[in-house]
Amino acid sequence: MSHPIQQAVDQLLLEQGEYSPLELLLAEGRLDYSEYEAWRTGEIPRLEQVLFGDPEKLDSLLAEAQEYAAALTLQPETLCYHAWGDAGGSPLSFSDNNIRELRFHTVFRKAKDQPQFDLFMDATATNLANGIVLTLIDRNNGEAHRLLDQLYEVDPGHPRLGALERMVEAGDRLAEQVADNAQELHYLKDELLPLAERELGRESRNLLVPHWRRLTDALQDQAFDPTWPELHASYTAGRALDWETVRRATQEDPGWPQQALLLRRHAHACGRLHNLLESLQSWIRLCWSSPHEAVAITTEADTDLQQMWRLFLALDPELTAEDFPAWLLLIRPGLAQQLPSPEDDELCPASYARVYHMLRERQPSQNTPDAIEIQRRGELKQLNPELFIHYMRTRPAR
Repeated sequence: MSHPIQQAVDQLLLEQGEYSPLELLLAEGRLDYSEYEAWRTGEIPRLEQVLFGDPEKLDSLLAEAQEYAAALTLQPETLCYHAWGDAGGSPLSFSDNNIRELRFHTVFRKAKDQPQFDLFMDATATNLANGIVLTLIDRNNGEAHRLLDQLYEVDPGHPRLGALERMVEAGDRLAEQVADNAQELHYLKDELLPLAERELGRESRNLLVPHWRRLTDALQDQAFDPTWPELHASYTAGRALDWETVRRATQEDPGWPQQALLLRRHAHACGRLHNLLESLQSWIRLCWSSPHEAVAITTEADTDLQQMWRLFLALDPELTAEDFPAWLLLIRPGLAQQLPSPEDDELCPASYARVYHMLRERQPSQNTPDAIEIQRRGELKQLNPELFIHYMRTRPAR
């Protein structure tokens, strides 16, 4: 059983109270949210057609995750997905393979984290309130309006009427232009987001993403202001799970390599897009420009880099966050052939440049250090004694 898969399942259980194959695919960057939306609207016949990665490895990922979830004695339940909007609620398929189809539609739950349904009130009002919740999740705002009008007639004092009405009315805003970007951001963050999460649980994403996308469109020409960092398309696109727009919005800002928050957003977005080398370059620059921000690697980097960071933190002797890129070259020397030369980067530590060139200069068949390498080792030892110790530990024994 793969330890990273166990960690991914554990994280979903911690955050959502259940393991869902769909949520695992989204969390692991194997499924783009826009492709998921296309599947829910009937544009894609089978979801597995748009997954990122080798099909056999993806099948193994889901099989191992299910095996682990089952070993935790969680309760398996079958979950059916139905089409949104004009597709008329027809059931959706993940795969034409029966085993994969059943596996995808099986969730494992340890605690309830579902949209809140009324169970102990008048049956008619209960059914209407629950129906409004489901139509909001399915992005059917017209039907939500119709059911809301009925609920007003049946039970105008219903305790959830106000919350449901605000969410239904929120859907009407999507057809309008954003009048004030700052006010819209405040509305989404402080009003609609907590309301939707409370009433819809994790399904609130279906309601919220179109609103974040609408604000992102309105912010396309808005420059990044570090005093108001969330009023920028790189932030709102991230909330909409639109990683390509996050990447583009950061790069369009002339000063983005000097802004720690934009570097983080860029690195995270590139990782989600599987542009791992591009992502790594932003993490490297963050380590040099804002070492205190490098801790974000723990949660925002790709799984492999997170693991490298954990190993780095356990080193003896300890290194600083600024040294992480150089240490990474020692562990993954092939990166020295892939990463650009640091000569033109004024933030690059001299010790990184020394390690970078030592690795590039070293011949694969070279068994003993020549005079030049011995000299380079002496220079590295003077520049960074702790890093030199780790460099020597990575050299083959003679």
